[in-house]
Amino acid sequence: MRITITPGRGRITVGPPGGPSETIPASVTVTITDTVPYDVEARLEWSPTVGKLAVRRVCCTALPGGDDVSPAGIARIALRDTVQTALETEYLGGTGWAGLLAKHGDHDPLSVDALIYLLAVAFQSPKPTATVALARGLSPATGPKRVLAARRAGLLPETEPGKPAGA
Repeated sequence: MRITITPGRGRITVGPPGGPSETIPASVTVTITDTVPYDVEARLEWSPTVGKLAVRRVCCTALPGGDDVSPAGIARIALRDTVQTALETEYLGGTGWAGLLAKHGDHDPLSVDALIYLLAVAFQSPKPTATVALARGLSPATGPKRVLAARRAGLLPETEPGKPAGA
């Protein structure tokens, strides 16, 4: 599998109010090739409403001599996980979340937790609260408490239960 990320024009800054921040592209194209059943190209654009790079377009191309594109074949593609991993690798670098913690180690821990949460949402994480805990080497069960503390401190927007909010 080969993954290519092509940033679009424009950049946005992600981070809690008055806290640490990171700059990411406002749009990206993720191209996944040399994989079965299809080559995939996904276009993501920043959505200020949900605070993440939202998928706006997906194009699947059948491999030469392979199966035709079908709904069942598309359902077998782990697109969200692949895109999330690719974005984290591209924009957090080889050091991942640990590198982000080290980079912002001089900031208030709650603000850094909020930054991790907001970036996890931006990068399509299905469990951004768990990402906060895992980034610190803690049990995923501690993530919701850390995120709630950051939310109560005004570092994260309110959200509906079960729906991450990064806007």
